[in-house]
Amino acid sequence: MNTLILERLQSKVELVEQVGKHLVLSGGKRIRPLLTLACSRLFQEFPGFAIHLAAAVELIHTATLLHDDVVDDSHMRRGEKTANDVWGNNASVLVGDFLFSRAFQLMVETRNLEVLASLSNAAARITEGEVLQLTSAYSLDLSVETYLEIISSKTAALFASACEVGGMIAGMDPMLQNDLYEFGHSLGMMFQIRDDVLDYLAVSFDSGKERGCDFLEGKVTLPVILAYQKGLKTSFWKNHFDGETSNNLSDLKTAVHLLKDNDIFGNCNNIARKYHQKALKSINKFPKTVIWNDLKKLIAYSLNRQS
Repeated sequence: MNTLILERLQSKVELVEQVGKHLVLSGGKRIRPLLTLACSRLFQEFPGFAIHLAAAVELIHTATLLHDDVVDDSHMRRGEKTANDVWGNNASVLVGDFLFSRAFQLMVETRNLEVLASLSNAAARITEGEVLQLTSAYSLDLSVETYLEIISSKTAALFASACEVGGMIAGMDPMLQNDLYEFGHSLGMMFQIRDDVLDYLAVSFDSGKERGCDFLEGKVTLPVILAYQKGLKTSFWKNHFDGETSNNLSDLKTAVHLLKDNDIFGNCNNIARKYHQKALKSINKFPKTVIWNDLKKLIAYSLNRQS
């Protein structure tokens, strides 16, 4: 899959390859494409075009990251300078568009309209989720329901489609394809909730590890929503998210202690566990193979991961 991605990053324009490879080769967990490959192999070994679809899923994800870093004015990702920090916003946006195009070329090569419909719908939903989050920035009135809607679109939609297309390309029964979609969606919801918790929980003021980005960028995520609804120092949150205080590490330190001392992270995990149960239920119909076991381990990992 990685070899195929690198092949499709080739371009007559040198800058396209430089920007694309900068993010693709910087690491990353590759969870989304691995889900496509795993789900396609629940009943058979390496069905045709599964690797094409896995590569397409990763290219879509990478394209969204390039665009997100421009929108958020981010400077670091995966321990490296962001593409927009190195080459500027224009190059990042245009190369993101290039990666989307390459992803759709890979989908077309499968000659499977169901696959194309699933992944194109996921791509549209990702953008909707990002725009909804953008319009909700600094808004402490954000409800848990709206937050869940945001992460359902911006994160869980691609997880769900990545799993679903694995079943589609393997020719699974539509009901089983739907089970895979629900499994991926629940996994994506857990993954994003945990990510939003880690943005505060993994902050290290001694090592300088780059976390706390959501707080500093004015993104109201689940930990803040729950803390604000509980009435925990509402004036502090209002001052920060209204922009009346500077977005400094002192504010972040106060926020982290508030969330830790009042078990807000535990409350977030309780919500994530509901999706944990849904994910387990969704894959119970599948054969208890080595792949099934790995998917089950991935459910546990997504709930408890530390990075």
